[in-house]
Amino acid sequence: MGRKVKQFLVVLLLLVVVAAGIGYYAYNKGPLDIQHSKSIKATATELYTLYSTDSVSAQKNYSGKIIEVTGFVTEVSQNLQNEKIILLQTSTPGAYINCTMEGLAGEIKPNETIVLKGLCSGMGQGDPDLGIKGDVYLTRCFIIK
Repeated sequence: MGRKVKQFLVVLLLLVVVAAGIGYYAYNKGPLDIQHSKSIKATATELYTLYSTDSVSAQKNYSGKIIEVTGFVTEVSQNLQNEKIILLQTSTPGAYINCTMEGLAGEIKPNETIVLKGLCSGMGQGDPDLGIKGDVYLTRCFIIK
């Protein structure tokens, strides 16, 4: 076997070992600890205004990141997976910060101000023809205050 072939096989073997190590680390890393992670703070109105006025910048700065949002609860409901959904009021009528709870939601009631921390997944499209505004979605939320 030639020297170049041996070098190629050694480099290939090293790449396979490195890729396997990265894969093993990623597989065993576990989920993101949202409750104890650092977050970006915003009010419900600020967050919605940012998404509705400059969605490209908001998507870049907030989507996929942990957000701590303060807002006024307008509605509490439950989805098909038995998770509590909290709607936080914004300054735009019919538009909300839609928060899917992961942690204990306790006795959250409408007409109170709360602080939640969750993973921002961006803004939904809504339906302009029907006059339905898009909501900003937070998932895996926990109550902070």
